[in-house]
Amino acid sequence: MMPLDTLNAFSGQISNAIEKNDWLELSDVLTTRQAYLEDLLLSDISDDERQFVEDVLKSVQAMDKIFIAEVQFKKAHLLKEFQKVAIGQKFIRAYDAVSA
Repeated sequence: MMPLDTLNAFSGQISNAIEKNDWLELSDVLTTRQAYLEDLLLSDISDDERQFVEDVLKSVQAMDKIFIAEVQFKKAHLLKEFQKVAIGQKFIRAYDAVSA
């Protein structure tokens, strides 16, 4: 598989994990992708190929910014939901204290 195809596959897996809120899968994919990128950069490639790889890495960095923004959005949403639950639990405890 060509590096671009492999990196596109990683991007798809990352996007899918974010969409499913599967943070363990996301961590695994990112770890695997990091190892792949390190191996790719350490491989014996020509200067032209190295320039291509560097261009691809810039594209990966741009995609990562999008992924980070998605995760931050989901984090903010989850924090709001958590706060709603916490307030609800506080009301329940207050009700239980009054009704006891």
